[in-house]
Amino acid sequence: MRPALLIAALALVHGARGQVRFQQRVDHVIDVRLDDRGHLLRGTATFTYHNNSPTALDTLRVHLWPNAYAGRHTALCRQQDAAGDLELHFARAEDRGGIDSLAFTAHGQALHWGHHPEHPDIAWIALGTALPPGKTVTIATPFRVKVPDGRFSRMGHTGQAYYITQWYPKPAVFDHDGWHAMPYLDQGEFFAEFGSYDVRITLPANYVVGATGLLQDAGERQWMDSLAALPAPPPTDRKGADRFPPSDSAWKTLHFVQDSVHDFAWCADKRFLVRKGSVALERSGRTITTWALFTPRNATLWANATDHIAQALDHYSRIVGDYPYAACTAVDGTISAGGGMEYPMFTIIGTMGDPVSLDNVIAHEVGHNWFQGVLASNERDHPWMDEGMNSYLELRYMRAHHPRGGTAFGVPGAARLLRHLHDPHRAESELGYRFNARRDLDQAPDLPSTHFTPMNYGTMVYMKTALVMDQVEAFLGTAVMDSCLQAYYRTWAFHHPAPDDLRRVFEQVSGRDLGWAFDGLLGSRAKVDVKAVRLRGNELRYRIKGGVATPFPVTGLGEGWQGTVWVSPDSTGRTRLPAAADRVRIDAGQRTLDIDRRNNSVRARGLLRRWATPRLAPLLGLEREDRRSTWWAPALAWNAHDGLMAGIALHNATYPMQRLEWAVAPLYGFRSERPGGGARLMWHHDRLTRGPIGNIHAGIAVRSAALSAPSPLQRSHLRLAPELTVDLRSDPARRKAAHALRLRSVVLRRRLQGMQGDTLAIDRTDEDIFHGLAYRMTGRKPLAPRTLEVDLTHHAAFTRLSVELRQAFVYDPRGHRVALRLFAGHFLRKEVARMDRSMGWRLHWGSSDMLFDHLFLDRQDVGRNTAQQMAKEQGAFRVPTAQGTSDSWIAALNLEADMPFVIPLSLYASAGAAPYTLVSSGIRSQQWRMHAEAGIGIRIVRDVAELWVPLLFTRDIADELALRDVDFAERIRFVLALEELNPAKLLRGSPH
Repeated sequence: MRPALLIAALALVHGARGQVRFQQRVDHVIDVRLDDRGHLLRGTATFTYHNNSPTALDTLRVHLWPNAYAGRHTALCRQQDAAGDLELHFARAEDRGGIDSLAFTAHGQALHWGHHPEHPDIAWIALGTALPPGKTVTIATPFRVKVPDGRFSRMGHTGQAYYITQWYPKPAVFDHDGWHAMPYLDQGEFFAEFGSYDVRITLPANYVVGATGLLQDAGERQWMDSLAALPAPPPTDRKGADRFPPSDSAWKTLHFVQDSVHDFAWCADKRFLVRKGSVALERSGRTITTWALFTPRNATLWANATDHIAQALDHYSRIVGDYPYAACTAVDGTISAGGGMEYPMFTIIGTMGDPVSLDNVIAHEVGHNWFQGVLASNERDHPWMDEGMNSYLELRYMRAHHPRGGTAFGVPGAARLLRHLHDPHRAESELGYRFNARRDLDQAPDLPSTHFTPMNYGTMVYMKTALVMDQVEAFLGTAVMDSCLQAYYRTWAFHHPAPDDLRRVFEQVSGRDLGWAFDGLLGSRAKVDVKAVRLRGNELRYRIKGGVATPFPVTGLGEGWQGTVWVSPDSTGRTRLPAAADRVRIDAGQRTLDIDRRNNSVRARGLLRRWATPRLAPLLGLEREDRRSTWWAPALAWNAHDGLMAGIALHNATYPMQRLEWAVAPLYGFRSERPGGGARLMWHHDRLTRGPIGNIHAGIAVRSAALSAPSPLQRSHLRLAPELTVDLRSDPARRKAAHALRLRSVVLRRRLQGMQGDTLAIDRTDEDIFHGLAYRMTGRKPLAPRTLEVDLTHHAAFTRLSVELRQAFVYDPRGHRVALRLFAGHFLRKEVARMDRSMGWRLHWGSSDMLFDHLFLDRQDVGRNTAQQMAKEQGAFRVPTAQGTSDSWIAALNLEADMPFVIPLSLYASAGAAPYTLVSSGIRSQQWRMHAEAGIGIRIVRDVAELWVPLLFTRDIADELALRDVDFAERIRFVLALEELNPAKLLRGSPH
C-alpha cells in the first residue's frame, strides 16, 4: 500500500476507534505572582473542562501535585524512602512544599471538594450538576504554593533560582478506561489532557524567565534579545556573577500563550545568561527559535547549547515528523534535583561534565517533545513508549553526531573503555541492560513505572527498549523503520496512543509480524542467546539457548560466501545460506539483544571450530564480544607470619558478570619462605525464569598461608571451602526481603613441619571438616535495614546452632543510624574432649576464627598492633576479654549509635551472657553471668574498616584485663574485613 493511502487508512481506524476512545480537553488561564522572599506563588487558576466523553460527569479528579512535598507520608516520599533517598523524609518543615488557599467555584458558586483519602496531592471536585457530554464547565480557584527546596524533586528553588513544574491545580485524564488520577512521583511520569495555556507571571523585573509557550510582551522579547547579544563574562568574573543579585523593586508581568500542549512549566533566575538561535526544518521550511538559559559558572560548557537544540530539532523532525511548535528552550538546572526533565517546548538540564554529555542530554530532553509532548501516551502505565522510544532516537542522534564515543553513564574516563567497541553508543545501553539481565534481576520493559526497581527503570525502560527498537530497525531496514515512525506520529499526534496502537502501525507499515519484539522482548524478561553449533557447506545449525527466539543476522566471513542474511528461527535449528561459507558469525554487527555473543561464531573446517583464543590483558576491562578474556596483574599481600607476599593474580572478572568466574593468585612469602595465596571458582546459574528458585551459585575457594613466623618448626594452613547458595525468588519491584540458603563445607588442614632439636623431623597435618547450612534474610528498607541469619554447623565433635538479627534505624538523610544486633548460640551436641579452644562460643571474636572465614593479619598474636584485629561475630565485644567463653550457650546484645557529625564517630555498648561452672562446698552447678562494655569508634567503611576504643566495662572484665596487664592502647580493636572487598562479589551484590 502506498504511504499516503496507508496513513489515510490508519487515520480511519483511529477515527473509528475515536468514537469509543474519546479525548477530553482542558484550557487553562493562570495568573501568578512570585514572592522570592517567602518562596511562595500566589495567584488564581481557571480551567475550562470540555467533556467529550459519552458520560455525564458529576465529579472531576484534580492533581494538586505540590502537596507531594508536604510530608513523610506522601507517595513521593514513600517512593524516595524505598529508593534510599531520604532528603524529603528528614526535611525541615520550612523546606517542604505544598498548595493551599484553594476555593473552587463554577458560575460564581462554591463547589464541594476534598482530598483523596490516601494521597493529599489528588483531589475531587463535586460539580453539583452533572456535566453532560459535549458540554463545558469553567472552574476557578485562588491558590498559594509553597515552593519546596530544590534538592527533592522536579519543582523547587535553590536560593532565588526557581524551577516551577507541576505547580497548579490540574484535572487528571479521563478516558475510556476511566479516571487516571495519580500521585506525583519521581519514578513515574505523566499523563495529561491537551488544551491551551494562557499564563501571566508577575515577578521582580530583573528575573530572566524561560517557559512553555510564546512570550507575548514585546518589551520583554527585546530585553531577552539584548541579553542574548551580550558576551559571556570572562572566567575570572564568573564566581561573583553566580551570586544572586538583589531583586528589583520594580515588577513585571510576563504573558505566555500556547495551544495544543498538556503542561506548562517555567524557570526564573536573576543570574541567567541568554543565548538565542534558530533552525529551519527540512520538511516544511518552518523556522524554530531556540533559547538557552544558563548560569555564569556553566557559560563555557553551554556556549553551543543553541546549536545542540537545533541539531536535536532537526534530527527528530527528519526521522519522526516536524516539530509542531514555534520555539524550544533549554535551561541550566544544575542546582536542582529536577534536572534532565522535559516539558512542552521547554526542558531543564541537570549537571553535565563535558560538552558531549550536555549535547546528549539536550537531545534526549528535546526529543521528549515528540513522544511525551505530542504523542503523550500514558507514561505512568507504559513508560517505555516515551522514555524507551526517545532513547532509541537518542541512540541514532549520538551515532550521527558523536560516532567515536559516548558519555559512558557520566563516569569520568569510562567512555575510553567503549571507544574500541564496534558501536560505543549501543554498547553503553547494552552494558546497562546486561548488568541486571546477567544476574536475572531484569524486568520486562512494558510494566507500569511503579513496578520497577530504580536501576531497572533506567536499564529496562530506557536502555532495553532502545536496543529492541534498534534491532527492529536493523531487521526492517532504516527506511522502513522511519516510515513506521512517521506514520505513527502522523496518526497519533495529540491523541494518547497505547502500546497496541504503536504495534499496529509498525506491523501495517512494515508488513511484518513484530510479535517477537513487542511480546517477546518488551513484554517479557526472556533472554536472547543464539549459539552457532555447526557449519557444513551452506547449512548452519544453531541452538536457541535463551527464552525467546528473535530474528538474527548471519554474516559470512573469510573465504566463500560473504554477506549478511536475516534468519527467522524455527524448531529445526538450521538454516541454509546463499552459498557455502568458510566461517560465519551470528549478529556480527551487534544489533540484537543476544546476551552472550561469544558463542556466535563457527568455522567449517579445523579443530575446535567454535574456539577463539582468549585475550590476555593487564588489570581488567569490559567483556569482549568474540572471545573470553583473562586478566593479569601483579599481586601483593602481607600478614604477620608470611611477611610481604608477592606474585601474580589471574582472573576472568569483567563487566558485565560472567556465569563462570574464576581467580587464582599464587604468592610467595618472603618472611616465611613458602608459597601461599588463594584461588576461587564460582558458577552462577542465572537463567531460571520461574519457580521458587531465583539464582544458584556453586563454587569452591582455596586459601593457604603461614600460621607462624620462621622457626625450626613452622605452622601453616590450607583451607578448602566448597559451597552452594540458592537465592529464593522475590519480586524486585516490591522491594521485599531477599532470602537465600547456603550449604557449604570447610576443610581446614593445619600443618606443623620442621625440626625439633637437631635430629627429630616433624611433619604433622591435622584436619578438621565442618559442614554448614545457613538461611539469610536481607531486608530492603533503607530506613530500617534488617538482616537475619540462622546457621547450623556440624563437626565430628559438635553440632551447634546460632541466630543473628541485625536491625538498624536511620535517623537522618546522610544515613546515620542506630543499630541493634542480637546473637544467640547453642550447642546441640558436643564432645568436649575432641574440641579445641577455637570451637567454643566467645563474647570477643578475635583471631581464633574457627572456620578461617576472615583474612586476619595476625592469627597468633605475633605483633602488638596487628593482633588487635577483630571480627563482629558471636558476642561482638570490642574489649579483648576471655570472659563469656562457653561450650554450652551464649547470648549477646550490641548497640551502635552513629553521631550526627561529618566525622564518622559512633558510640557503642554491648551486653552478653554465658554460663559458667560454680563449685561450692564440693558441689558443681551451672550459673550464668552478665558482662557489658561501652566505648567509642570511628567508621571508615561500615562493617569493613572500623576502629573501636573500649572505655567502660564490667568489673569481671576489668579484673581480667588488669591481671593480664592489658593497657589502654592494647584494648583498642579494629575491624578490617578484607574478605568483603572481592570486586566480583561486590558487583554481583550491588543494588538493582
